[in-house]
Amino acid sequence: MSTQKLTLEISESLLEKLRRLAELTGESVESLAVQSITNSLPQFREQVYDLDELLLQVTTDNLHGEIDSGEPVGREIF
Repeated sequence: MSTQKLTLEISESLLEKLRRLAELTGESVESLAVQSITNSLPQFREQVYDLDELLLQVTTDNLHGEIDSGEPVGREIF
């Protein structure tokens, strides 16, 4: 894993809070800043779909007929 350097400007009041927290926890200011940033990032999960569950949602009310996509424009043959 490669690493990159990032320069971050923060307010003096936030830096002072991080310094106080660093003194209390024994962690570095940099580590606490990274933890703060990563904890506030949204967490994304890949959505996993189950075909049977999706098919159970198909009803006569949400089922549509054929859709005309127009004349062939390439070598497709249906």
